[in-house]
Amino acid sequence: MEKDELITELVKAVPGGNEDAFRQLYEITNKRVFNYLYRLTHNQHMAEDLLMETFTEVWKSAKGFRAEAKGFTWMIGIARNRAMNTLRDKKIREEDIDEHLEDPLTQKQNFTRSETAAIIENALNRLPSIHREVLDLIFLQEIVYEDVARITGVPLNTVKSRVFYAKEKLRNIFVSMGIAKDDLL
Repeated sequence: MEKDELITELVKAVPGGNEDAFRQLYEITNKRVFNYLYRLTHNQHMAEDLLMETFTEVWKSAKGFRAEAKGFTWMIGIARNRAMNTLRDKKIREEDIDEHLEDPLTQKQNFTRSETAAIIENALNRLPSIHREVLDLIFLQEIVYEDVARITGVPLNTVKSRVFYAKEKLRNIFVSMGIAKDDLL
C-alpha cells in the first residue's frame, strides 16, 4: 500500500477510538508535519506546540474526515489553520512574519545538515512567506496543486502563479548569493 493511501486509511480508522491507528499515524507523519510547521513559524517551540495541537485536532475531528482529499493533505490543512490562528493571536500579521524571524542558523545550531541543504534553506528563508509556503507544500510535502489551493484557500491559478514567482525569486536569490545552478547539484 502506498504511503499516502496508508495515511488516509489510518485517518479513517481513528474515529472509532483506534489508538493503534492513531499512534501509527503519528509515527508516520509527525516529522513531516513538524517540519512544515517549523518552516511556517520559524520557531521550534511554537512548532512543537502546534504539532501537539494538530494531532489533538486530528484525534477529535477524524470522524468528520470525508476522504475528499488525501489524509495527509487534510492533516496539513489542520496544521496550517492552527499555525495561522496562533500567529494571528500573537498579533503577528502573515506579511510581517519575516520581520520576526530569528536567524535560522542560530535556531538550528544543534542540527547537522549538509552544506547544500543549509544554502537552500537560507535562500528559502529569504522568500516572502506566501511564496515559501507554496514551495514547501508542493515540493517538500509533495501535495498536489489542487490540494494546496484547498489548504491555503486561494484559487488554483493563484497557487500556480505563486509557484512561478517563487521560483523566479529563488533564482534571483541564488544569483545574489553568488550561487550558480550547477553549484547545488
